Amino acid sequence: MRYWSALLMLAGAGVLQAADAGVLEDYVGLQVGSFSSEAQAKQDARYDAITWHVAEIWADDDPDERWLYAESWMAQAPAPYMQRVTRLHAAADGTISARRYTMPEAARFVGAWQDSAKLDALKPGELTELPGCDIVIVRAGAGRFEGSTTGGGCRNTYKGASYAISQSVLTADELVNWDRGFSAAGELVWGPAAGGYQLRRKGDSVACDQPVRMLVYGEIHDRKAFGRYLQALRESGLYRKYGGYYEAVTPALDVFEGSPPESRGVVIVHFPCLDAARRFWRSDEYAEIRKLREGIADFEVLVLPVPQLPK
Repeated sequence: MRYWSALLMLAGAGVLQAADAGVLEDYVGLQVGSFSSEAQAKQDARYDAITWHVAEIWADDDPDERWLYAESWMAQAPAPYMQRVTRLHAAADGTISARRYTMPEAARFVGAWQDSAKLDALKPGELTELPGCDIVIVRAGAGRFEGSTTGGGCRNTYKGASYAISQSVLTADELVNWDRGFSAAGELVWGPAAGGYQLRRKGDSVACDQPVRMLVYGEIHDRKAFGRYLQALRESGLYRKYGGYYEAVTPALDVFEGSPPESRGVVIVHFPCLDAARRFWRSDEYAEIRKLREGIADFEVLVLPVPQLPK
């Protein structure tokens, strides 16, 4: 059953994006706003309820450059735990570099996300760059951006860390932010081990915060033809579009009971809620892709709830 694993790894691989003239405008349009992890915190006790506010500041004559101010709060806290200015620059290859800065006497600027005039007296030359902490952002599909720091160059001493890694995913619905600190030996010192904070855009009328798992059992009769189906699924980016990702893929590590046939494959896909899984399955795009496996594979597909973690 190893062919299933290899093909599904291919299906989950990213696609290199070409140069994109509108990438900066699209990114800022999605990034500006207020986001909250309250729904995630209710579902998973390992995460706190936090709120991020992001506003655009400082008009710039350079069309390839924009400035953002971010302010982050813990629930019921008297002051934000993070205030930061970010300079965005669009490169010729379609990527965006995000250079981050700290602010002198940051407490003076609390609330600037609502009133940008508070930052009028602050000049870029007064900011302190966070060296090695630049984030490279790429368009990873329609309405989706992914970004990450590079290597271990972002120095950090919080809780005895040596360096920090920051990763993010931005869509029209949410901002996923995963910041972690590591020791010089590469051991996790701070930050969540299980994944990033999922911050939903505030004001969404319907919260997609009850995760589900889609279990797929397949009997493959034509492996070569089935590869074309997986290739099309990979290129579509549909799982990422609807917030899905693989949690488990055959081959099995062990078989405790029964004798599964060699042609059987099993996949588990995580979705943020049942509605997201349904929108994936019932989408016109997937209906076209599904035609590629007609007559060459028999599937059983179940959607199960994800129970809350014990507190």
